[in-house]
Amino acid sequence: MNVLRLPAVALIAFIALLASSTESLAQAGVFDLVRLMQLLSLAPEAEVAYTEKKYSSLLAEPIVSSGTLSYRRPDTVEKNMTAPRSERFRIAGEELIVVRNGAERRLPLSSQPLLSAFAASLRGVLAGDAALLRSHYRLALEGEEQGWRLEMIPLEEEISRYVERITVSGRAGRIEEIEVRESSGDRSVLQVR
Repeated sequence: MNVLRLPAVALIAFIALLASSTESLAQAGVFDLVRLMQLLSLAPEAEVAYTEKKYSSLLAEPIVSSGTLSYRRPDTVEKNMTAPRSERFRIAGEELIVVRNGAERRLPLSSQPLLSAFAASLRGVLAGDAALLRSHYRLALEGEEQGWRLEMIPLEEEISRYVERITVSGRAGRIEEIEVRESSGDRSVLQVR
């Protein structure tokens, strides 16, 4: 009887070991918000080309613009539009700087809750800062590391009057697209090249 018990005990121990190994392997491969934020926080400062299409119920065709986007740690995001006209938008520190037709205008983010929330969405995603994102948005992540989509729904009523949701998608630590869907039904889709 002891001879039969030993193989059964060994078999049970082997199955338990195999199950725990498989579980830890599965946990190592889990893709969740924590993992996405880690990947995004490791992404280097960058300057990339973009194309943006703005869709409106008032227009037959979308408005297309292009230029470059740049991110400098810890908190500077710049959108330099080169077509169809030249404009530059820079979020640096606690202000938005707009350069249009050679004139510079500075707006404190604190004066515009919508601007503040939008700045938080860009900075939070680019820096991999989930706490910053959660202070303004309800977050939902879909997909896996090689193809993910992060949906951000504004928490504040004042913001949700204008923005229904912001959806960011990409692969690993690289952002490929940002869609802003307005409460009016209009939307803009910015694709990074």
